[in-house]
Amino acid sequence: MLELSLERRGAPFPLKRLSLPILAISLSILTSAIYVLMAGGDLGAVYYYLLTWPFENPAEILVTASPLILLAFSVLVAFRARFWNLGAHGQFIVGGLIAAYFGVQLKHLMPQLLIPLILILGWLGGAAACLVSWWLKVYRNQDEILTTLLIWSAILQICAGLLTGPMRSPYTTYPQSAEIGANAKLPILIPGTRLHLGVLAPFILLAILWFLMNRAILRNWIIAATSPRVAELEGFSLPKIYFWIAFISGGLAGLAGACEVMGILYYMTPFVGPNYGLIALAITMLGGLDPIGATVAGIFFSILINGANAMSWNTGVPSFLSDLIQAQTLIIFLILGALGTYRIHIRLKKTVKLGKSLIKLEGSGVRCASPRVIPSHRISRITSYILAALVALVIMGAIMRGSYLERALSSIVGLTLVSATPIIFASLGEMLIEKTGVLNLGILGIMIAGAGWGFMAAYFSGNILFGILAAAVVGALLGLLHAFLVVSLGCQQHISGIAVTFYAMNLTYFAHRVLIGSPLVEPTVPATPTLKLGPLSDLPIVGPAFSQSPYIYAGAYLLPLVLIFILGKTRWGLILRAVGENPRAADSSLIRVHTVRYYAVLAGSALMAIGGAFYSLIDLRSFNLNVGGEWSWIAMALVVLGNWNPAWIWLACIFFGSLNALQAWLVSIVQIPYQFFQSIPYLLTVAISAALGKRARPPKAFLQSYFRE
Repeated sequence: MLELSLERRGAPFPLKRLSLPILAISLSILTSAIYVLMAGGDLGAVYYYLLTWPFENPAEILVTASPLILLAFSVLVAFRARFWNLGAHGQFIVGGLIAAYFGVQLKHLMPQLLIPLILILGWLGGAAACLVSWWLKVYRNQDEILTTLLIWSAILQICAGLLTGPMRSPYTTYPQSAEIGANAKLPILIPGTRLHLGVLAPFILLAILWFLMNRAILRNWIIAATSPRVAELEGFSLPKIYFWIAFISGGLAGLAGACEVMGILYYMTPFVGPNYGLIALAITMLGGLDPIGATVAGIFFSILINGANAMSWNTGVPSFLSDLIQAQTLIIFLILGALGTYRIHIRLKKTVKLGKSLIKLEGSGVRCASPRVIPSHRISRITSYILAALVALVIMGAIMRGSYLERALSSIVGLTLVSATPIIFASLGEMLIEKTGVLNLGILGIMIAGAGWGFMAAYFSGNILFGILAAAVVGALLGLLHAFLVVSLGCQQHISGIAVTFYAMNLTYFAHRVLIGSPLVEPTVPATPTLKLGPLSDLPIVGPAFSQSPYIYAGAYLLPLVLIFILGKTRWGLILRAVGENPRAADSSLIRVHTVRYYAVLAGSALMAIGGAFYSLIDLRSFNLNVGGEWSWIAMALVVLGNWNPAWIWLACIFFGSLNALQAWLVSIVQIPYQFFQSIPYLLTVAISAALGKRARPPKAFLQSYFRE
């Protein structure tokens, strides 16, 4: 078997560092020709409009680049201090909402006071959203990756609820706010263009950030945050450092949102700045976590975005091509960065039999690899509790037979399983990956890809099974990409996961637009027949739990039992845990650490994609933007909430599936925007994780790359 090992090179020359993003951009643009040919476009026309049309409208380049650069500044300040703020888009939304609200309520205030006031409030709003994750990190031991993502998701739902309800304009039925007053609008710098005063903000802040990060105390704080133990010995207060990092990072994102509303839109919609958070991350990495580099990368991405719109209008090639180029650029940049940092050595190594490796492992005293599953006596106790609860529900249902409450409870039970099944697939897939020490933030893109490609395969073949198989294959391929980046090349796992998400979702949207188009009525796949389990399906209240699609039986009932058995009772389970707990000890026991991690990432990603395909094949039976990734971040949080234990994760998924079912039922009773109810699972997950966070113990080698010395 081939074995890949890395040897660190010396520090790269400045010219080499500068050449990497240029080479990544060039390769990405060249390889995008494949997608143009897929869409039947003319290569010359596509590249003409994509790369030259924006320069005919240079003001638009700066207008589009402004929020992207500000968001990139937000991300790079946090990342430089290793505070992984992945929710900058949510903080951007908060800033936009504040600008939309106060721009209407205080519209009679003179602009000299109103504009600075709104910009300050937008900064404070974005900072407040980020500081929630700071508090959870410092005082509740919560991973800011998950909390910023969950809070971002909750903010999106709350924003949609506000714009559908109390903040909606009285002059439209569309979910948007009223237009802000003239005194709240940023002045136009050049008449006849959209070039507004806010485009100067990135360049002013560029000078300020460069000074703070190179000549002021922020530089020392960032250095201290990257070495916490040394910082504490030197007398630095890490909570204080993280506070100011979160304040600056969230504030910059909030400022970007306020400028977007005050300078361009003049009102707020739920869809403002689509994908801006992901694009900002790509800009940040392409700019080398440097304000000047991020500014240049932001302008380049703005050219792509504006060129893609013109290209789509004139050639018919979907504008998703721009997002694909951006995602590919980030992935290629990660690969080139790793190749520039390490020398790769490939050699042929004899394969070791599994039995020998296990004997050596079991005899080597790897205590850290002890099974983290519920003991058999506790499983029996939990099973008895579940059965007792089911019996109680059946008895209660028999007493209330035919009543409104009995019908409501029955519908909630059925909807609970429908809501929980895709989350069970995704959560258990993520758990399988994290058991080996790898994080896969590509879960959102993989679930959307599973939904999209699964739907297209089922639609063209007329067979749901082909759709499930296609979803699994696409998920495994995306997992292979992620594993190559983080396991073989040792790329930063957060960045790799987000890059996979960005690439997977836009490739799916592009392919769907090319193969199916954008019809007025979305096509559907055939409904899957319901499988009733005999008399059990006729029981009161709990009957719907035994009258479901085979897809639900496989995900909600069979998959958890299989993984509980594999992890707790088989040699493979021992190997997975050993690799996640102590890869060096596992390697010394002749276990191929990289191979095990590859298998886990491929299998786990396939399960995520199958979970995403549930939405398009069973639940909605169609596919459009954002279908498949509804609860992807919740799925990741439930892995932590379940303490990486498949049984507890299953229970957590059922619990949050019931919450989703309950909020769907409440929507029909309580006359408030349903989006407020949809934000509850995200907020409740954050609250419960904060309450139980210190009890969670991830695998000891979690997020740690492993290379042989």
